[in-house]
Amino acid sequence: MNSISKLSCPICNTDSSFIFSSKHNRNIYECANEDCGHFFTPLSTKSQGICIRNEDIERESDETFHLYHERNKRLLSLLLGLLKKKEYPITLMDFGAGNGHISRTFKLELGNKAKIYCLDPNPICSGLYKKYGLLYLSTINDLPEKIDLIYMIEVIEHLEDPIVTLKLLSQHLDENSLIFLSTPIGRKLESTTNAYDTPSHLNFFTEKSLNLALKKAGLSEIHYKFYPEIYPLPLPLPLQAMFGRPIILIKKLIKKFFLLVRKESRQINHLVGATKLKR
Repeated sequence: MNSISKLSCPICNTDSSFIFSSKHNRNIYECANEDCGHFFTPLSTKSQGICIRNEDIERESDETFHLYHERNKRLLSLLLGLLKKKEYPITLMDFGAGNGHISRTFKLELGNKAKIYCLDPNPICSGLYKKYGLLYLSTINDLPEKIDLIYMIEVIEHLEDPIVTLKLLSQHLDENSLIFLSTPIGRKLESTTNAYDTPSHLNFFTEKSLNLALKKAGLSEIHYKFYPEIYPLPLPLPLQAMFGRPIILIKKLIKKFFLLVRKESRQINHLVGATKLKR
């Protein structure tokens, strides 16, 4: 892939320079603005940011659901703790829901306490979502009401124009609503992050560039924290079945050890946090 020496940063429009070609042959650029420092790759095809889905979307959903169900329950507990609205029912939206495994867990745990919209442009998802009591949306414009919480789990890095999307989402928030985001962090060294591991990733956010995008969309900055329970290493299903709880206990001990020996700055390999309408 031929590289252009200079491109404009999609977050702040500053000149950005080519720095390396990733393992998927994507040309990676770095913004020269010290208050942004965003990393990105230009579109080579129109659908570059779209994840290819298995035609058997239900099987994919089932496998991922079983793999991440316990993690997703911890994620739900975190999100409910962040919400100021404590009474039920609540309205949630899974933006870029994909095979729906996160929202399946949420619906299973909350039942009629929550109305959960799942947005994905792929029409094969519609029947899957309906089967599990989830409401299908193909575009943001189809959303009929204000939302208490929008969650974007590993999604914003796939968007061609994140700021435009965030602005559209902000129109469906009230003063107490939240948008919760997680995205792999952009770094100059490919070996220090998994941001470049997926060929459909377009934007690789730094702490500064994500907050700058939020600010331009009329949203508050995120005060980043390290949430180790959101990204545990999942066990392969056969190991889960064979060893069960002993393996889980071993994993917890290993994780506690690494938390003791690693500094906070090295722990943040994903940018995670909640934002709201800026007052």
